Amino acid sequence: MYSLVMTLQTLVNVTNQLFHPIHFNTEPFSLALVAVGLVILFLVAVGGIAYGLFKAVKSVPNLTTKQFILFLLLIAVALVVIGVLLP
Repeated sequence: MYSLVMTLQTLVNVTNQLFHPIHFNTEPFSLALVAVGLVILFLVAVGGIAYGLFKAVKSVPNLTTKQFILFLLLIAVALVVIGVLLP
């Protein structure tokens, strides 16, 4: 989080230096650009997850027993990793 704040502050400083001669306050503009970028990244991530889940659910009935067990193991590992990274 600290690095994101430093990155935003750097962006504000650079844009203020560029637009200072025309007396344009760039802080709200730069924060809006960052917010829009984060929203787009979030939408892409949600779309990718939804697409992956749709493909996984569609392919489960065609799996062999070994493939299904491997699929369950991958889900279990993913849940453990998410559980470790959340706190």
